[in-house]
Amino acid sequence: MRLSALIRPRPILRIASVVLAAAGLLALPGCWVYSTEPLYEEHLPKPDPDLIFDQTLVGSWGQVQNDCPWILTILGNQQAFELTMAPGPECKTEDKATRYEGHLVNLDKHRFLDIAAQSDDVCDLCLPLHTFLLVSQENDNLVLVPIDLDWMTQALTAKKVVLDHLQRKESSHEVLIAHDAVVLTASSKELKEFARKYADDKAVFKSDSDATLKFRRR
Repeated sequence: MRLSALIRPRPILRIASVVLAAAGLLALPGCWVYSTEPLYEEHLPKPDPDLIFDQTLVGSWGQVQNDCPWILTILGNQQAFELTMAPGPECKTEDKATRYEGHLVNLDKHRFLDIAAQSDDVCDLCLPLHTFLLVSQENDNLVLVPIDLDWMTQALTAKKVVLDHLQRKESSHEVLIAHDAVVLTASSKELKEFARKYADDKAVFKSDSDATLKFRRR
């Protein structure tokens, strides 16, 4: 599975009350949980106190255990990170580099990286989707663990987790989203509560799953 597809938060078109997945991205592989809202609160009088900055994330990271290792380059200041994913020199692919805006959120003893498409890479009628990943960093190793899609799908269906999310149909409008994705529409506050509750649950954040992103500092 291509790494660019794994962490690319797919934009969705926002036209009146109809929500459409961007057609050009539906063909990409990847099973993911997305959110229309970030994991940090944007509309507070002051910056969200859970936002932090960690200089040790800045640098160049190479994907491990992959025949075509992609390179993750992270730049940052005291407010946000800029992430660029690009195929390594040994990769035989036509995929291009992609850019993301990243914010590091500290919730209790856990850190999460909220990633969204760069604003200038999103069309005027599109809403960039967020993905948040549990961060594990030790020495020169960086591991980013997403929410397990199967677990989230089952939890939402069984109402074990109660978070607003896009359905296949809303009112009379068809909501066209990828069959292998969940799009949450819950508030940032509710997302934080979820992340705090399940951060230690290995069934929710599976560090040994194929979707987990593993890097080593270059």
